[in-house]
Amino acid sequence: MSPLDPALFKEAMRNMASSVAVIATDGPAGLAGLTVSSLSSLSMEPPSVVFCVHGASSALPALLENGVFAANVLAHGQHGVSDAFAGQVPAFRADKFGCAEWDALVTGAPALRGALMTFDCRVAATFDFGTHRIIAGEVVAIASAEGAIAEPLIYANRAYRRLHVA
Repeated sequence: MSPLDPALFKEAMRNMASSVAVIATDGPAGLAGLTVSSLSSLSMEPPSVVFCVHGASSALPALLENGVFAANVLAHGQHGVSDAFAGQVPAFRADKFGCAEWDALVTGAPALRGALMTFDCRVAATFDFGTHRIIAGEVVAIASAEGAIAEPLIYANRAYRRLHVA
């Protein structure tokens, strides 16, 4: 059997709709963050989330050394924050955190003001698979901004989308 064509796999995956989150960390290794569309719940016992980071990500060393992160689930209308943390906004490449306002959580991780919700996490486990590092975080607290828009930012088919309820 011949291996699956990576372009075919990428084309198929782009049609999967995903919420968008900014993973942010702060601590001894400094401030770092990135945009992900791979955030998912992992377990209820203990409460935990999981996401994937490319092994070459500049944020990965700080995430691992700091051992804490905030998974900031973006609300519709926060696509500018997503773009900044994806490296798509030249004005914020040197300081991604300058694109928004932040508060420190219990762990010290940065919480995005106005995020749909933020999971304050400690890194619980990591492992490598293919080109990525898979990071599981135990959730120690959950925050949501007062008046936060209840509609998540969705990414599908290479564009931000709105959630339409039928």
